[in-house]
Amino acid sequence: MAVRILTDSASDFDLVVAQRRRVEVVPLPVQFGGASFLDGKTLSHEVFYKLLLEKKENPSTSQPTPAAFLRHFEEAKAAGDQVVAVLLSGALSGTLQSAQIAKEMCEYEPIYIVDSRSASAGMQILVNYACKLRDSGLPAEDIACEVEKLKGKVRIFAVIDTLEYLRRGGRLTGLQAGLGTVTKLKPVITVRDGAVTILHKAFGTAAAVKQMMKLLAEHPVDDDFPSYFLYTDDRSREELLLPKLKELGTLPKRLHFCSLGAAIGTHIGPGALGMAYIERT
Repeated sequence: MAVRILTDSASDFDLVVAQRRRVEVVPLPVQFGGASFLDGKTLSHEVFYKLLLEKKENPSTSQPTPAAFLRHFEEAKAAGDQVVAVLLSGALSGTLQSAQIAKEMCEYEPIYIVDSRSASAGMQILVNYACKLRDSGLPAEDIACEVEKLKGKVRIFAVIDTLEYLRRGGRLTGLQAGLGTVTKLKPVITVRDGAVTILHKAFGTAAAVKQMMKLLAEHPVDDDFPSYFLYTDDRSREELLLPKLKELGTLPKRLHFCSLGAAIGTHIGPGALGMAYIERT
């Protein structure tokens, strides 16, 4: 009886990496006006940001249907395999609910669904941990239990470059966004209790990055786990943060890079940068 690891495209996995690690990825639907896409499958991150900058209407993401999960669950059932599904935070999407409905439809008990309470590379860290435990021979129930223990230590901090997409999504009024743009206000956000929260508002990118570095110092990185530099459309934004961390001797030792896809990019827009990691306790 094998263990299958499953996630959704809000994890922002490179599909080649996911395939190599034997991770099944269920894509989130993305709508741009009258055009429909599947995140990471028929819509790459590069094309997503190109459309985001070109089009005036805001895209929308929705949860996969129960049928999208049911196909994976039925295949596992037919093979007699167990499933661990690590999914986008239930506070951000109905993806978790779709998977739970699919499990009930499948009528197969060895399916363990984990609410990551996270997104993007925060999910990747948990999925990679699940893969490591699977490869060590642990059964699905124990893997899900260990992932549940770890998820409370996931930390995500990011700096947003533009307020336009928070305005489009209704999180800011036009007046607030306009004033913020004039004053070069740059929010510092986190994913807390599964939801996106604004922690600080700094005047200018340099000040916002300084605030984020303070947060990284208060919540130090556990180098037993991989860490990720997050970016939306521009990887070169790493130059605003990583050299500073290197100078301080706090650059994570197991650092990877992760482009934020439609699930988060829809709300924060281009130019964002951040870090996702496990906090050392």
